[in-house]
Amino acid sequence: MKRLLEYVGYEPGRFKARWISGSEGQKWADNTKEMTETIKALGPNLRFKKFKESK
Repeated sequence: MKRLLEYVGYEPGRFKARWISGSEGQKWADNTKEMTETIKALGPNLRFKKFKESK
C-alpha cells in the first residue's frame, strides 16, 4: 500500500490505517487530532500543487 500511495503522489505520513472500535471514541478523537496536526505540518501536497499550477 505504501508504494502505491507514493506512486500516485502521496507523501509518507499523509495516510495511516488504524483499527479503532466504535466504542473507542477517545482513541478515535486522539488519532484524528494527531493526523490533522501531521497534515497541517506537512502542508499542501507538492505533487498536486504543481499539477494545479500547470493548468
